[in-house]
Amino acid sequence: MMGRAYDPIKRYDLGIKAMNIIIKEIPDCKMNIISSPYNKLISLITSLNLGKNVEFSGYSQNPEIYLKNASLHILCSLSETYPLVLAEAKVFGIPSLICGLDYLTLAKGGTVIIYDDNPITIAEEAMKIMKNYTLRKQLGIEARNSMKSHKNELIIKKWIKLLLLVYRNDYHNYIKLISNDSSEKITEHEANEILNNQLNLLKMRKNKFANLTIEKMKYFSFD
Repeated sequence: MMGRAYDPIKRYDLGIKAMNIIIKEIPDCKMNIISSPYNKLISLITSLNLGKNVEFSGYSQNPEIYLKNASLHILCSLSETYPLVLAEAKVFGIPSLICGLDYLTLAKGGTVIIYDDNPITIAEEAMKIMKNYTLRKQLGIEARNSMKSHKNELIIKKWIKLLLLVYRNDYHNYIKLISNDSSEKITEHEANEILNNQLNLLKMRKNKFANLTIEKMKYFSFD
């Protein structure tokens, strides 16, 4: 499982509880949670005596270290847009077990969707995939093939274009924050902070943007 462990929307507790069932049939099964540790989940792991089977790998800028050795990616989120973690798993040919996010069928390929947030169901479906090498291999091939249209350069180009659109069109004057049934425009400083955060994410993905700043973006060329 990958993502912010402290976020209840991710519902990592479901995956951990499923592991408590899985190890009864696959005792040497290991689960990596690629996230900074979260005390509430650590307590759950301890209470289920799963310390040898479930571990936090910590936040990583290089999840491929773990993905290249994985058999299955579990996504228990209550809500997502198009999860980056799903795309990352697909690139490495890792099947994904998704709980309830039926709209992600639009991103078919290497995914199995279940409509039950019961840890027993999650465990049963996970074991079907992990125990069946032929099925797992086929799902992995489908996952990797589904990402052929998601080329890194194309995505980064669109990402930069979006940032430029926001920066050059002074969008902070139009973005609204909803709070206590009232609306207020965010400040230019807040808008620039959002843009800088996104730019930092880009820099993590591609070294060529290492020296790019928001101020320099108006001179940026894709050619």
